[in-house]
Amino acid sequence: MGRIGRWTVDGFVLTTPTIAFVDTDRFPAPPWCEAVATRKDPPPGKFAFSLAGSFFEPSEPRGGIPLPPRSGLPPGAASVEIPRESIRGPIAIASSVHQVKPEAPIEAVIIEGGPVFLEHPKEFVRTVVAFRESFGPSRLLFVPGLAAPEVLAVSLYAGVDVLDSSRVAMETALGLYETADGALPRASLQELPCRCPSCEKGGPLLEHNYHVLSQELATIRVAIRQGSLRELAERRAVNNAWSTAVLREFDLRHYDFQEPNFPVSNGIVRAYSTQSLTRPDVVRFRRFVASGYEKPPSARILLLLPCSARKPYAESNTHRRFRRAIEACGNPNAIHEVIVTSPLGLVPRELERAYPAAHYDIPVTGDWSRDEVAMLEDSLASFIARNPYQAVVAHVVTEAPFVTGAIPDAVFTAGDRPASDESLTGLTEALWKLTDGTPRVGGTARSLEDVSSLARFQFGTTGRAFMEGTTLRGRWPFGRLMRGGTQVGAISERGLIAVSLAGGEILRQHNAFCVEIEDFEPVGNIFAVGVVHASSEIRVGSDVAVVHDADVRAVGVARMNARELVDLERGEAVRVRHRARGLKA
Repeated sequence: MGRIGRWTVDGFVLTTPTIAFVDTDRFPAPPWCEAVATRKDPPPGKFAFSLAGSFFEPSEPRGGIPLPPRSGLPPGAASVEIPRESIRGPIAIASSVHQVKPEAPIEAVIIEGGPVFLEHPKEFVRTVVAFRESFGPSRLLFVPGLAAPEVLAVSLYAGVDVLDSSRVAMETALGLYETADGALPRASLQELPCRCPSCEKGGPLLEHNYHVLSQELATIRVAIRQGSLRELAERRAVNNAWSTAVLREFDLRHYDFQEPNFPVSNGIVRAYSTQSLTRPDVVRFRRFVASGYEKPPSARILLLLPCSARKPYAESNTHRRFRRAIEACGNPNAIHEVIVTSPLGLVPRELERAYPAAHYDIPVTGDWSRDEVAMLEDSLASFIARNPYQAVVAHVVTEAPFVTGAIPDAVFTAGDRPASDESLTGLTEALWKLTDGTPRVGGTARSLEDVSSLARFQFGTTGRAFMEGTTLRGRWPFGRLMRGGTQVGAISERGLIAVSLAGGEILRQHNAFCVEIEDFEPVGNIFAVGVVHASSEIRVGSDVAVVHDADVRAVGVARMNARELVDLERGEAVRVRHRARGLKA
């Protein structure tokens, strides 16, 4: 989650996520900041939030973006009604989602009681989720009193757009020295772990602390653009109990809120912490394999293989040797290869080029944590229960103990090293014996079955309709999908099916993966301002049909998820691959 945005109001443009620096006589805002929060006259040329005090201590805003007065009550007293305005201009201030109607003509919501959330991380998550679900992605979310370098990444990952520097100002008054891993008493440091101008020249502590806060914000913006904010949040959480609690609460209880914000192609999964086991795109893949996946019908023997550092696995030297050993068994297409790995659990060979199977990285040491073992045992048990085979061959070593626990009658063939000549010979012999007498499976038929698995992975139940009457031209894992002499799609470098206009018509007929636009003929990419509806299953990276009424006007790749496509009025919505010509009048 987390996004780069632009908010334009009264001629000022604010890039989010950002920090609004408090500007007081004791704690002046740094001259380089982008935005300030102040009761004074705002600095010229700065995006300013003009504070109006509270109901109990009112003050008149003095320029900038005037905020409504705060209630002055703790969050626990949110239900107490006092006569105050909660909306002023484009801004609303509330401690409960029920205090502002979703249809209110506002552009930003400020959540009161930020410092209290530091003692109640679960309440922070529930509050942010409630506000985001109510107000959607088009409104900015501002939580004051919370930001410090060590919690900034997780706060912005949660969906907050704007925070302020008041907490850092308070910790400066207490003599605390900010770092990305937490605040330390400045007096206890014999050497300063920073080379900012203030630390180099013995400048004010506030200057250093603001520098670290701003540097962390810049790091987060880079991570958002690189698609690695989740990884940064996990790294920061290792050193901060509040951040860890927030991530756990999100993963364990708010999967449905997070999952639409994760791409279905070309993302990054650096699985270096135990928190990676529960990140939504990983869980989404495991859930599909556990409950939505069906093995190729002609596969008779399940072959479990270890993963490789190189992705996709088939391009590694080890898996090329595995493949040669399989082909030597005499009926290789009756063998179904499934890779055992963490954090994904099981990766059927036909899905290895799709996200996230081709886009994750883990330390390949052969050591498994208890959490990983439990996850893999559950994955194996549910997979076997749904997909019966004549026999199971496990060509694994370090994975053998938990494979035995889940599949007691598996045949083990790997010896001490899976890729050794002796082990590979044993694998070929075992497969030869197990396939002896089984019907021979042709390569063309098996390749089409593999593509069908990919289609169901990509399009869900619509994948069956997409593959009905379809043939494959070319050699797996690439090729063109044909129906009645017309190409409906092609397997792309992304490891997914790139639909043609004819394929888009199939999606339209089944009302799936469709982006409905206003009545215009696309001449380039589609932007959000022209979108009126989107199928709920669309994620960033989904192949979609761009339609108006019953016409497929383009096909391409979604650059937003379903709700963003409808709610947002700016930004690229669909990157178009093919456009229809000669539209109906």
